[in-house]
Amino acid sequence: MGRTSLFCAVVILALSCGVVWAEQAVESEGSDAGLFSGTLGDSLWSVVAFVILLAVLGKYAWKPLLNGLNTRQSHIEQQLKSAEDSRVKAEHMLDDYKQQGLTVVRQATEQAQRHQQQMAEKAREESQTIRRRAHEDIESARTTAIEDLWKQTGDIVLQVGSEVLGRTLTEQDNQRLIDEAVARIKQNGGLQ
Repeated sequence: MGRTSLFCAVVILALSCGVVWAEQAVESEGSDAGLFSGTLGDSLWSVVAFVILLAVLGKYAWKPLLNGLNTRQSHIEQQLKSAEDSRVKAEHMLDDYKQQGLTVVRQATEQAQRHQQQMAEKAREESQTIRRRAHEDIESARTTAIEDLWKQTGDIVLQVGSEVLGRTLTEQDNQRLIDEAVARIKQNGGLQ
């Protein structure tokens, strides 16, 4: 017999006992009767029916009801525990992501500083290269200017010599005079 049919049978039995008891109470209404005023058999039958009703309800109603409530309570507790675990896990993940974010920012800052230093070093090297080229150009222009000056000096000496001496100097005379003038200038400190 299934649980449901047994439960229905017990309920019908209890109701029929209740109906019998109610009829007896109505019949004895004329007398001053209380709840347990009747025969001993009626009282005994009422107690037996009540005990059977309690046993059936305990087995088929209260136990499943309590089991269902306990199951629901344990399910809710598991869900709460799972939610707490998820919250703790999410907090750890958040902390990890914060640390990763800080690491990325720190690395980006370091990389930017390295790039800035590299750019500054490159600019410094370029400026030194430009400065070195400028010095080389200046030195080259100075050397060229000195050579032109010597050439012009030679021409002036040649012209002055021909006017002073009244004759044209030969190439050897001109070279000798230039060499003497250059030697005197170098002894006196030269052209700066």
